[in-house]
Amino acid sequence: MAIGMIVILFVGLCVISILGTLLLLLVKSEKAKRKIFYAMSVWGMAVAVLSATSLPTNYTAQQIAAWALGFLSVAGIVVHVKAKEKMQLNIAYALVIVSCLGGVVKMFLI
Repeated sequence: MAIGMIVILFVGLCVISILGTLLLLLVKSEKAKRKIFYAMSVWGMAVAVLSATSLPTNYTAQQIAAWALGFLSVAGIVVHVKAKEKMQLNIAYALVIVSCLGGVVKMFLI
């Protein structure tokens, strides 16, 4: 029964991450894109917290890797706030996408 719950959690995390990534890349409205960006940033940080806190305390390197993936969302927010050009916004989007998808991959596969 516990394995079934883990599968449901995994599928839910993957669906939210992939759907958010697709919306972030395909939506044209800047207002909607900004909302999706901040939601995905929070999601990336939440996935990092879940990933890091689910590891045993002696898995220090893996915990640091999980926190680093969450920090990419924070870096994406900083870049987004300071952005003056379209390229800087794209970098911020890329940081958040890597944080979300990398966090899910790190949590379940590595």
